[in-house]
Amino acid sequence: MSEKKNLWFDMDGVMTIYDYDLYVPKKAGETPRFLQPRSHVFASLAENEALMKAFDLLYKKYRGSEEVSVNVLTSIPVGLLQAEHTLDKYQWCLDHIPDFSAEDFYCVSVPKHDAVIDFLWPLTKNEILVDDYPRNLANWTKRGGTAVKCVNGINSYSDLYPCIDTRWEAEKIVETLEALLKTI
Repeated sequence: MSEKKNLWFDMDGVMTIYDYDLYVPKKAGETPRFLQPRSHVFASLAENEALMKAFDLLYKKYRGSEEVSVNVLTSIPVGLLQAEHTLDKYQWCLDHIPDFSAEDFYCVSVPKHDAVIDFLWPLTKNEILVDDYPRNLANWTKRGGTAVKCVNGINSYSDLYPCIDTRWEAEKIVETLEALLKTI
């Protein structure tokens, strides 16, 4: 039997619509909204509809599979709000993913590639990260994983990675990811 393939989906800008205003203060010297205590911004982010429909199709199809797992891998900033951000992101998953299981949720306060390497296992080509952030994708592949760029309307396509687009129909996203799963 071949090695299990793990499909990791980022949240911010992939599963959810990236909200630039959360990260940049409106006025110089102000604290960005995501760093304001009890703001709970991550619990109320809007979902990328087509991507979430695709995630749901894959999540249901491979649930309990010995061949492929479908997981959420998200990061949070280190600091006083770690618990709040983690709980908010987990609650978001519970609210937006039918029958979501805690064992499919990985929230880390270190870069994604380091979290998998340091805490879970070494990266191989069977570790597939779907992310919108170029630095995460570059570091993931540098460490041995497979990266898929999620184009979300504020970033652009890349020749360095296979790409999916949140503006595609869910079925096309699923088809693209499953084709990739068959080639690695």
